[in-house]
Amino acid sequence: MRNKQMRQTRIRELLFAEAIDTHEKLAEVLEQQGIEVSQSTLSKDLRELGVVRVPQAIGGFRYTLPDSGATMRDRHILDRELQDFLVQAEQAANLVIVRTLSGHAQSVCEAIDRIGWNEAAGTIAGENTIFIATRSDAEATAVVDKISAVCGEGD
Repeated sequence: MRNKQMRQTRIRELLFAEAIDTHEKLAEVLEQQGIEVSQSTLSKDLRELGVVRVPQAIGGFRYTLPDSGATMRDRHILDRELQDFLVQAEQAANLVIVRTLSGHAQSVCEAIDRIGWNEAAGTIAGENTIFIATRSDAEATAVVDKISAVCGEGD
């Protein structure tokens, strides 16, 4: 267990310090630091840490950790809420409009708030609509991409 904790701690440090975009690149950097890891173990580590692949403003993608102290349970709740109740997510400048099945906007919004995406400056929910305010159009695009990825609509 000690090796797993050490490896995951090092993965966290690397993802904060470097723009790493693939499993292969991460495995290579770990190996350079004397940590050999199989593809399946690395995938499991990334899943347990809640690592997601997000678009960068300069193009391409990078792995990143959850923006807040969100737990894997919070991530699973968000995944379930979006997969079960999302109707549509669209961008309008620096806003993201999320439509849910009637009566589910509050629970989906709560799940989004618990995750604590840095891009989300604030949220407000009604009966079947959520508004997510971001600070820029690019951040709104990133939120839509995150939602799409959860629902299997991303790449």
